[in-house]
Amino acid sequence: MLIMFGGFGAYFLYDWKVGYPEKNYVIANYAAFNEAGKAWTVDENRATPEAWNAFVEKQTIPFEDDRSMYPADTDFEEKWPEILQKMANHKSDDLWTEYSGEKGWPQKIDPSEDVKKSTQIKEQLVAAGICFALTAITLFFLIRTKSRVMKADGQGYYPPGGELIPFAKMKTLDKRKWETKGLATLIYFDGEEEKKVKIDGMIYGQFKEEEGAPAEALFQKVLENFEGELIELVAEEEEDPDQSDEAKESEGGAPGSDPERNE
Repeated sequence: MLIMFGGFGAYFLYDWKVGYPEKNYVIANYAAFNEAGKAWTVDENRATPEAWNAFVEKQTIPFEDDRSMYPADTDFEEKWPEILQKMANHKSDDLWTEYSGEKGWPQKIDPSEDVKKSTQIKEQLVAAGICFALTAITLFFLIRTKSRVMKADGQGYYPPGGELIPFAKMKTLDKRKWETKGLATLIYFDGEEEKKVKIDGMIYGQFKEEEGAPAEALFQKVLENFEGELIELVAEEEEDPDQSDEAKESEGGAPGSDPERNE
């Protein structure tokens, strides 16, 4: 969970600061190529190579008015890329393919779907903040869990972060979830008051065989010294066919016999 929340937080933070603004910058450049393709159809623009080049040199990349959508170092007076001067021998789509390949940008872009508005960019910051908050909470519990242990000795059981519970004060031990979830519930007396505590082997100790299954070893230590009421699952005994036949005979004769005919 720590890695997951931290990873998502870093991902959202990157999109807020770099990813989304950079994507909008690329889309603005793509729009310039589209505008160049439309401008090329105007006779006066393509009358001569000199006229077209002069037109290109005057054009700027069509950024949107909301400047928060773009990287902080964006030059909002940036001119069209020089490659657009080659319109005489190439289509704008072909020039974009060449230019975007040099820049490492995507070749297929849908401005209506790909552009990220300022609200969407801010959402990434909010999402990053939430993920980092969850990361901090997870880290807190991780550190707290790592610093707490449960143990058992000849005197009794020590719950994580708690004091000794002597075996003599233990009343009930519920182990029905121990085999499946590594979880048991211990009820004991604290003076005249009954209290309850968990023995959680999955969080504290674990059951790794290569480490000696410390949680299981601890639990067995408690069981060896426990003298109270033990609650555990009892498997239902399978019905004995012979006993079943005897029961039938006692109720109404031998199996398969007709009581009326016996009379």
